[in-house]
Amino acid sequence: MNTGPYLDEKVQKFIEEQFIPLKSQCFWDRPTDLMKRFDIKWTPTFLIHDSEGKEHHRVVGYVPADDFLSQLGLGKGKVFFNTERFAEAIAQFQTVIEQHPNAGATPEAIFFLGVAGYKHTHDPKALRRAWDTLSSKYPQNEWTRRAEAYSEIPL
Repeated sequence: MNTGPYLDEKVQKFIEEQFIPLKSQCFWDRPTDLMKRFDIKWTPTFLIHDSEGKEHHRVVGYVPADDFLSQLGLGKGKVFFNTERFAEAIAQFQTVIEQHPNAGATPEAIFFLGVAGYKHTHDPKALRRAWDTLSSKYPQNEWTRRAEAYSEIPL
């Protein structure tokens, strides 16, 4: 965390404000207890856990600052989603989409925005809107393919 995107002030500020960071040394020839506990096989590995210690998102390898910020935001949204805090998840996924429209995590955020919207309102149109956005902006993305079934939902 001493090189690349991790030196970016926005990245550092986001981590400090949104998470409780824990940094550990990694030794590939003799894995540490933390590496074993969290099944870390490569560096850097960033894990996003909830307050109970359950993992919700993992980022492995170096990524540019904008992509890293979007991954952190996506991870935060997944914590809300997985703990059934759907309104907060929706807001978080929308933030990722608006602030990082070209980042690699954005299609996944769009997918989960649709699913969170459906789970929050029970209106399947949220799923269809996710499909429409994904198919128009990211036609070749795996998250578009995962959402293809939603194309049959009438608007």
